[in-house]
Parts: sequence; C-alpha cells; structure tokens
Amino acid sequence: MGKYDVENRSIVLDAELDSDPSLGLATLVNGVVNDLLYQNRFAGPVTPEVAELAVVGTGLGTLRNGIGLVGKVGSHWDSTRWEIAARPFLDFQTLAYANAIAAWARDDRTPAWVSEMHGELKRPMQNSLKFLFKTNDSFFQPTKQKTLLGQPQDQWWELAAIDSASQKVIAIRHLQTNQDLSEKQQTLLLEHLDSPNRAIVLHAIATVERMAMDYRPIANEAIVGRLRILADHRDDEISAKAMCTVTRLKKLDENTIDIASNMLESQYRHVIYAGAYAFSSLDSIPDHVLKLVDRAFVRALQACDYEFVGMFALAYKRWLDDPEAHLQDLLQDSPEYLPVALDALNHEPDQVVSIG
Repeated sequence: MGKYDVENRSIVLDAELDSDPSLGLATLVNGVVNDLLYQNRFAGPVTPEVAELAVVGTGLGTLRNGIGLVGKVGSHWDSTRWEIAARPFLDFQTLAYANAIAAWARDDRTPAWVSEMHGELKRPMQNSLKFLFKTNDSFFQPTKQKTLLGQPQDQWWELAAIDSASQKVIAIRHLQTNQDLSEKQQTLLLEHLDSPNRAIVLHAIATVERMAMDYRPIANEAIVGRLRILADHRDDEISAKAMCTVTRLKKLDENTIDIASNMLESQYRHVIYAGAYAFSSLDSIPDHVLKLVDRAFVRALQACDYEFVGMFALAYKRWLDDPEAHLQDLLQDSPEYLPVALDALNHEPDQVVSIG
C-alpha cells in the first residue's frame, strides 16, 4: 500500500506498488509535489485533489494521467461548497481540464505528451484546450504577474458583469456587501439567478445566501421571489440549493411549502434533505405533509440512514406534543424499527447531514 503523509495529509493508493511500477512512481511524484507545496507555504489546504492539480501544473502529470483512481464520481450535490467538501482525487473530466489548463498556460496548442493519453482523457482534454485558446475563459491568467484575489469589492462587482463564465463564477464567489444593494447590483444578481449557465446560477444562489446572512436587508422581495421560482427548477441541484437558501432566509411561503412536499418523495438524497430541512424550520406542518414525512422517515429506517433518521426525529420533537406516541403508532406494523426510532428521538442528533 502506498502512502505519503505531510502534516496529517496523506494519499493512499489502493493497489500493491510492487505489481505496478508506474503507480509507485506516480506516488513518489505526488509526494515530492506535496512536499514542494508545503515547503513553499502554499496558502490553501493541500488536499489530495489540490496536490494532484499541482502535479499536473508542474508538468509531472504524465504518469498520473494513466492511472484511474476514481472509478465512480461521488455525489457532491452542493458544488458551490467545494472548499468544504473537496473530492479525494481528480476524476477524468477534471483531470482532462487540468491538463488543458497546463498546456494553455504554456501556450502549447499541440503538446507532445497528448499522444500518450488514452482516449477517455485525450478527447475531453483536446476539446478543453481548443476552448481555452478560443475564448481565454479562465480566471487564471498565466501572463498576469499578480493575483486578483485581493482586489477591492467594486472591482469584483465589475468582474461579475463581464462575459467570461469562469471569471464571472469566481467574482460571484467573492461578492460582499454591508449595506443595501444598489439598483445595478440587484439587477446583476437577478441576471445571474436567471442565467442559462447552471454554475453561475448555483454560485449566485450561494452568494445571495452568504450576503443575506451577513446583512439581512439584501434578501429583498425581488431576489426572494426569484429564489422561490428556482426552488421548483428542473435541475435537482439548483432546486435543492434554492430551497435551502429560502429556508435559511426564513422566506418559505405556501408555494415553496408545496414544492418541499414533493421533494420528500424524490429519488435524490439531497433533494429529500432540502425538503426535510425546509419543514424542520417550521413549528408545525399540515397533516398531509406529516404523512409524507412519515413515509420518508420509514424509508430512512429501512435504509439504515441514521443521519436522516436523526434529522426527522428532531423535527418530530418540534412539531408534535407526544412524538413517542406518534412513532409507536407509525411503526406498529414494523416493530423492529421502533427501538432505533425511539433512540433517535431520545438523543440529540448531529446537526449536519452528509449528502455526498
């Protein structure tokens, strides 16, 4: 088993290094780059994914390109919180784009090492490289000597208004305010919430939520109205994030409550969470919603999803005068689940539910 550790940061490769020399060399390269980041006091956390990006960026990614460490992409439903839930390794799509950025930064339209890539990585890498040379649509600009991350807020707002989707997303993530939005700023945020680009919409929702938590008056009726519409969006990630944001802003209305009811019946865990989170913020719920919650609670018990079981149990205690009697009645035909349900009811559950 190959393992490299720098200040409790490690990369573990699930294979025998002796049987795969290329994997051993790739592990060694990763370790050297990891140490390079540490010695140069890299500003951000050196997660395995960041280390892999650095491997590609330093021109040492050829060995890594031939190794498939991610067989199945995890379900990271809230992509706007990457820094909180970073992925353990680069998947093929991200690895291809990282290679394209590395070639584009060196002004290399036809890098020789592309011929050594297998097709699953080669084609998306070449497409990304063509896109970058055609549009220069990247917040990272290799010809600029200084970073833009420390620029003042008025420049971030200006950057959020340009056509480049990549720069727009980064700018949106850095927007702040400690006062009411100007008409121009509000119009800009509303445009982003209406964007056909899902990444822009998701980050715009995240920014509204963040700024509203810091300065409540930003949650005006125009923006709240748009968030309520997005809660019913066909994209499950957008709808879930919009619903959570409306809930945190305490702006649920009759229509969003109906939408949250439908979310409880979803096949996607993060959508169920958004609906349950909305209802858990209320002091009471209608009887027809309670029946939907009961079904979702039973499904969570059957799936041994103890995080959701705890979340629903906490909500029952908020809604019902005698939650224990309710659960005994609910589970009379499934007595094997009753001890688990009652245990969740009598213990304070964790506040955070993992959606990945």
